Amino acid sequence: MDYQVSARKWRPQAFEEMVGQRHVATSLTNAIRLKKVAHAYLFSGVRGVGKTSLARILAKALNCSGADAPGEKGIPCNQCDSCREITEGRSVDVIEIDGASNTGVEDIRELREKVKYLPLRGKYKVYIIDEVHMLSNAAFNALLKTLEEPPAHLVFIFATTESHKIPATILSRCQHFTFRRIARSEIVSQLRRITETRKVRFTERGLILIAKAAEGSMRDALSFLDQAISYGGEEVSEEDLFVLLGRMGEEKFHFLIRAIQRKETEAVLGLAKEIADHGYDLRQFLADWMEHLRHIIVAQNVEGAEAWIDLPSEEIEEIRSEALLFSREELQRLFSLFARLQEEIRNAPHPHLLFEVALMKAILLSDLQPVEKILERLDALGGEGEPAGEKRLPPVERTPLKSPVSQKPALSIPPVPYVPPVQSAQPVQKEAARTAPTAAPAKSGWGPLLSEIKQRRPTLGSYLEQGTLLEMDEQKIKIGYSGNFFLMDRVQSGENREWIASFFKEYFKKEVALVLVTLPGADKSVSSALGNGSVAHPLIQEVLKVLGGEVIETKQGSN
Repeated sequence: MDYQVSARKWRPQAFEEMVGQRHVATSLTNAIRLKKVAHAYLFSGVRGVGKTSLARILAKALNCSGADAPGEKGIPCNQCDSCREITEGRSVDVIEIDGASNTGVEDIRELREKVKYLPLRGKYKVYIIDEVHMLSNAAFNALLKTLEEPPAHLVFIFATTESHKIPATILSRCQHFTFRRIARSEIVSQLRRITETRKVRFTERGLILIAKAAEGSMRDALSFLDQAISYGGEEVSEEDLFVLLGRMGEEKFHFLIRAIQRKETEAVLGLAKEIADHGYDLRQFLADWMEHLRHIIVAQNVEGAEAWIDLPSEEIEEIRSEALLFSREELQRLFSLFARLQEEIRNAPHPHLLFEVALMKAILLSDLQPVEKILERLDALGGEGEPAGEKRLPPVERTPLKSPVSQKPALSIPPVPYVPPVQSAQPVQKEAARTAPTAAPAKSGWGPLLSEIKQRRPTLGSYLEQGTLLEMDEQKIKIGYSGNFFLMDRVQSGENREWIASFFKEYFKKEVALVLVTLPGADKSVSSALGNGSVAHPLIQEVLKVLGGEVIETKQGSN
């Protein structure tokens, strides 16, 4: 049979032909050239990255008798009898063993008897044991003595995809080289050389698609290449590759991201139906979709996005235009939403239902606003100025909430951090009460004064209303607060302080000071202030009333 699959036909035959493992090839070349060859090597890495290929090249370099012998450059000539025999798999001095088929201790004992004999042709007798992690513990123990004191003519090369299963006693007697996944750009370059030699035509995007599907394995990439050529002939289109690899094209991702931005629910649900009806792997689609979102985030935050995105230039321009449709916060929320979905569908009985709901959530994400912005807006609605097109909220009578822990979950409000007020010489002052006040009698002038404040500044009026009037005379008005440091802090804020001073001077025709005091028994700890103040915030109370929510828990934030 003359035909050979690409993975065999294009198998590397020299160190310089190795793709993606330059660090290992250089180390082994130098070791041979300097005559510092170890008696045991362990090659570990994922499938199809060149472990067995490099083991054969090393065996050829050790026994090469051509012009570039080991004493010269450490490079196999691939022309001498020894090199040709190893390449063809018929060398008596290089023995390849499948660890998965020879797992027992008897197999290793037989091997120990054979290693004593000298090589027939070359300088070294080389044993290549593939999938060595499949050996039993007894077999490893039988091998241990030979590894500890090997004959001078013996070299072991172990290959494995699961190095963590190798006993530490074996690892400590080997030089361990880790083979990395081959970069997409390196796989694409190799595929391009092969397709040019075979005179078949692929688009650049098509080669990138094969490299992406290979996930760092050159052997997988060559297998996909053979499959694509068998299906498409001398010219393979991108549509052919999408069918063969079971993936959706980039245009689907462009369609989806724009449908989310335009809030087209029917369009996104139609795409979800297409995935289910055509039998696409939902997990693979999500992985590709997450990578597309990653590209958009990179394009939005990095100037030279080409260096970080393995796509053709026209695709990168399209991604740049999509990055302009969303804010950074919206993209981060989208990415987090689908990252959680990837975890949720692993064991879900109906993953497509979760996917459809996630798509509808994605459409609504742009409508979300941080609580801080909501509070700022409510503050603006409650002040003197009214934003265009919006109606000022009327003063609302507020009653204290019951214990927040006992409420049913409806709305979770983050805490409002407490910042100690700055002392100043303005009319607003703060002092500690020395005696527990009794219920203060209603001062005749406080009611009309408070009503006037609430008409002009409803939010500030609600702050003052929640305090206890202790004293009111011609020089000062004293109000006490029981543990609500947030309200005290808001009353003393710069804008409110200045407004109170100006209003009192206008109202009383002279300067009158506002004194705020802490009532005895109030917990002065920051945590208490956070817990009580944030829940009692009048604007949060307004949110709860307007939205019909209930506070179920307050959490202390870091200062």
